[in-house]
Amino acid sequence: MLRTVLGLTARVATGLVSGVRALPRIADALEKLAPLAQALPQVAELRGTLERLEQLATFVANEVPEALHQLEAVQRRLTELEPRIATLAGSTGQLDESIRVLAAALGPLQGTTERLGRLVDRLPDRKRRTQSLPG
Repeated sequence: MLRTVLGLTARVATGLVSGVRALPRIADALEKLAPLAQALPQVAELRGTLERLEQLATFVANEVPEALHQLEAVQRRLTELEPRIATLAGSTGQLDESIRVLAAALGPLQGTTERLGRLVDRLPDRKRRTQSLPG
């Protein structure tokens, strides 16, 4: 039994010596950790930000696939409409040309119409016809 007590005491003494020898390393580690202790309040403040980021990530994960699905539907519809749009663009070009031709033809007629209107206003019977018309 004395041997057991001596063996146990020797092990405890060895553990204590190892612990005492480790004290300088523990002190160094604590010195390195001290600045981190000052940052702990800032880390606590980050929790709210991290929670908001998590909510945003959840929102994006839920909404982005739906938005992509809608964009794909729009892209398909535009692809279907592309031939019609091309035809419409061609028709618009023809319409522009027709408007130019019509404007060129109507320009001289406007002057003629104005002169004809002045001529009709000079006709002797004009005043009586205007007065007899119900108005």
